[in-house]
Amino acid sequence: MLTFYDYAVIGFYFLFVMSLGFVFKRFNKGSKDYFAGGQRMCWWLLGGSLFISNFSCWTFTGAAGMAYRFGILIMYVYILDVIGYIIGYLFFATRLRQMRLITAVDGIRRRFGKANEQFFNWLSILRAPLGGGAWLFGLAVILTSVFMGPEVSEASKSNMLNWIIILTGITVLIMAMLGGNWAVAASDFIQLLLLLTITVATSALALVKVGGVGAFFNQLPQGSFKIFYPLGSIKYDWLFLATFIIGKVLLHNNMMTASKYIAAKDSKNARLATLIPMLGYAIFPAIWFIPVWASRTIAPGMVEKCQGIVQHPEEMSYIVTAMQILPQGLLGLLVVGLFAATMSSLDTAFNKNAGFIVCNFYRDILRPNAGDKELFFAGQVATAISGCSVIIVALVLANIGKISIFDSYLYFAALFGTGSAVAFLLGMFVKKTPPWAAWSTALLSMACSILLFVVMRADWMAAIVRPVIKGTFLAPLYEYIMTNPFFMTNVLITPLCVAYFFFIRRFYKPEKYPEYVKSVDKLFEDMKTPVDFNKELGAENDNSSQQAKTLGILALIYGAFIFLLVFVPNPLAGRLAILGCSSVMLAVGGLLLYKGRTTPQDKVESSLMLNIDETVE
Repeated sequence: MLTFYDYAVIGFYFLFVMSLGFVFKRFNKGSKDYFAGGQRMCWWLLGGSLFISNFSCWTFTGAAGMAYRFGILIMYVYILDVIGYIIGYLFFATRLRQMRLITAVDGIRRRFGKANEQFFNWLSILRAPLGGGAWLFGLAVILTSVFMGPEVSEASKSNMLNWIIILTGITVLIMAMLGGNWAVAASDFIQLLLLLTITVATSALALVKVGGVGAFFNQLPQGSFKIFYPLGSIKYDWLFLATFIIGKVLLHNNMMTASKYIAAKDSKNARLATLIPMLGYAIFPAIWFIPVWASRTIAPGMVEKCQGIVQHPEEMSYIVTAMQILPQGLLGLLVVGLFAATMSSLDTAFNKNAGFIVCNFYRDILRPNAGDKELFFAGQVATAISGCSVIIVALVLANIGKISIFDSYLYFAALFGTGSAVAFLLGMFVKKTPPWAAWSTALLSMACSILLFVVMRADWMAAIVRPVIKGTFLAPLYEYIMTNPFFMTNVLITPLCVAYFFFIRRFYKPEKYPEYVKSVDKLFEDMKTPVDFNKELGAENDNSSQQAKTLGILALIYGAFIFLLVFVPNPLAGRLAILGCSSVMLAVGGLLLYKGRTTPQDKVESSLMLNIDETVE
């Protein structure tokens, strides 16, 4: 169970994250800074944000459950992430930055016109609270078990669940509302350092606990190194894995989901930003799941003990193992790491959704003549609305419709995600398409998904189909669809959407919409033109050194706090693990301070110390 020292670590974390909104307030000189970091972010800051905002606490729950059951099969998921970012490095990162956007939906307008802009804008605005609410609810469920244990009454657990949701949501809301995209990126970077250091320390202690590397491999159950399973034997069989790469490439490389690149300082920084998630997903997943693979030795009977407490007991393997091996203070840091994994997704969602509301609805439809100060204020209001919506959805999930609402979000994403991702990716290559190409591709994807996920799997349909196809080669195929419907997205719906997108090129008639043709031509010209920061934004607006100094001081502050935990009564191994976590934070902080050492150009701008002094006052 958590001790006083662990609660102190968690309390410091919440205060630290909340303070980032005040520290980075001065970085926001207008709406462009607030929504897109002024398009001045260095690659290392952007890359850290890109890495951590791509996953939530699911990595240490749902993915941990998959690792517990199927061994290194989970690594396949992260290998595909690496491939997705390699493709981004080679091609998409620079093109997305060179679109010269403020929000991702601006790119949809430039490529497909205003009708598509509003269609996809509202889809994103409505979907964001469902996704954020699901992440926040999932985090709260896991942490309630950590804070209270299995023996506590359901009423007490329900109260704790609600308080975690409210406290976490408000913390992220204050930080994102005050600091905008700068605070979001900085928060992501610091939280990434925290998450990586504590997970590496946890894995190291797990190896020590089982008796070393050799003993660790000896205790692994048979089949742990199996990746490809026969067709239909498990949900993640070889056919699912073979087609899963399509979804990963689409996920990481299209106008909407790769919107992080918009904030990069220039084309080079956009490309370099992909190196952090690329290398991160290539290296760290193998380290993250060591406690899971050691859990049968460290916490025997874990599944049986968690039976009835959570729906899938194997998903508790990482947390239960960590609670067995982490010393006082470090367990609190692990809880902080779980917060960080989810909060990094939440703060991005808050800021991105606010950008959609303000830039692509309020500015374009309601107030086209609004000044920059008005848009900046509207952005803060929109962030507050987005944050409150996420908190409300999470509370509803916790108290009313846990399964139905959560599942509805997953199906909503499946219905609209595939077709739009295909259109947004191909739209960066294929110029001659009618303006209705994107929304019609999304609707085709939705119709096919409804047919596949709803109609084909309905009991009344099964009663009709099964007798007809009995004894034919279609019978096992139909049963496979019944048990693995989402795999069909990659082998059927995605190719169909691609074929449709190319087919409708024959309806391209440029004489009917000359303004649309002009907009698309200009966008394609921009995508091929590298961003020259000095010419487009001005050398005087380069705050690269200030970014390094800011993050350097923040890393040093947090590293110093972790160092204090060395004096907490713990075994030697625990103190060494704490010292290791602190050393990494301090080393990164020192390196960033050295990188951001004062230059004549930076003297024109206020230094970080002024920001921190004013925050303290």
